[in-house]
Amino acid sequence: MRSLALTPLFSATALFAALTGCATPQYQNHVRLIPPTDAQGLACVHDCDVQKNLCQTHCQTRYQACLKEIEPKVEASYTDALKHYENELEQYAAALRHYELQMRFDWLNSYPYRHPYGWYTRMMPTLPPPYLEPVMPTRESVRAQLQASSCKADCGCLPAEDSCFVGCGGQRKVELLCIENCPPEK
Repeated sequence: MRSLALTPLFSATALFAALTGCATPQYQNHVRLIPPTDAQGLACVHDCDVQKNLCQTHCQTRYQACLKEIEPKVEASYTDALKHYENELEQYAAALRHYELQMRFDWLNSYPYRHPYGWYTRMMPTLPPPYLEPVMPTRESVRAQLQASSCKADCGCLPAEDSCFVGCGGQRKVELLCIENCPPEK
């Protein structure tokens, strides 16, 4: 009798395992640049490459200057984040005490009741609190947040180079390549 009750559960589990075992292929775009064939086009492409390198150098210089500029702000922001964490921790502790008190009263109010199949005690399921404990900030997390909001590491040099490359007579081809769980080739 017990094996009949497990049959639907077993077949559902087997179906889930079979479906997840057959993972779908994953694809990625691959950009292929085909340079122009004439000398004038090749010289133009060389100029595009020089402009890209110059753009990346200026971008990196601006990014490093921005990192140095936010360094004094890190300590002040970290202090503010610690104060905010302290307030959240106090609120969390109060809410946790309230939750535990509610759980005690629910347990005290449990009483036996008559069910058609016998006597049972009404027990509330013990669930974890519905809120998460706050996470203490670190200097590194505050620094990373300031970097993400203030400093831009990408200046758009590569799209500019691509348009320059195409303007010089080159071709830019985007191909979709399978990188994982690829179907067999026919």
